Amino acid sequence: MGRLNGKVVIITGAAQGIGEAFAVGFAKQGAKIVIADVLDGANAVENVKKAGSEAIYVKTDVTCQEQCNAMAKAAFDAFGSVDVMINNAGLFGGIVLRPFTSLTTEEWNRMMQVNTGGPFHCCKAVFPYMKDQMKGKIINMSSESILHGVPGMLHYVASKGAVMALTRGLAREVGDFGINVNTIAPGFTHSAGGNNFDKNKELIDIPLEDILTPQKCIKRESVPEDLVGLAVFLASADSDFITGQMINHDGGICLY
Repeated sequence: MGRLNGKVVIITGAAQGIGEAFAVGFAKQGAKIVIADVLDGANAVENVKKAGSEAIYVKTDVTCQEQCNAMAKAAFDAFGSVDVMINNAGLFGGIVLRPFTSLTTEEWNRMMQVNTGGPFHCCKAVFPYMKDQMKGKIINMSSESILHGVPGMLHYVASKGAVMALTRGLAREVGDFGINVNTIAPGFTHSAGGNNFDKNKELIDIPLEDILTPQKCIKRESVPEDLVGLAVFLASADSDFITGQMINHDGGICLY
């Protein structure tokens, strides 16, 4: 018996990287998975099945409320409930570090639409199902960068700071319906997006790990699978009395 046996978990941005690691890790705990992504999720679905559970793929643009509503309905229609929503989809890998004065309004708005608007749309989409059940877990993905600020990516840092504010406000609104809302704030992680970001950055000409690892209490790189245990905890009954919180996950750079 897994810790999430029979739970229905929607994960955005789950076609690859951290989202796919969540999908496979949750499947091993007995959860049924909805892979929601603008990218093709067929491979992630197969990996969930190999891990011993069921999965469906729903093509979803989190900037569109109608598509998020369809995502939640597809989950309910396929599996009969919506128990966990992991808001993992976001823009990161394509960022090129540069001064905020060179960011355009369009770039700023696009970052906010995906990284902050996406969780907002998904939370609205799953709320009716969780309200009817009087139970649910929402896990939002923020970033360790909001704790100390990172130059060259102001739009990203601001969007992820807003995710934490969203978490606090939403936790106050939905607690009476038995819904927990929490945030994970990862440090730099060697996912597909993270590796692309490291390769394309311009303001720093050495690998990020050469800078970050010496600052960590646990001196090694972070990989997507490192985040699975924390996410499982926040999705399980073990965290039923925890809400409105952010847990930093960076190997001990920011001792928050």
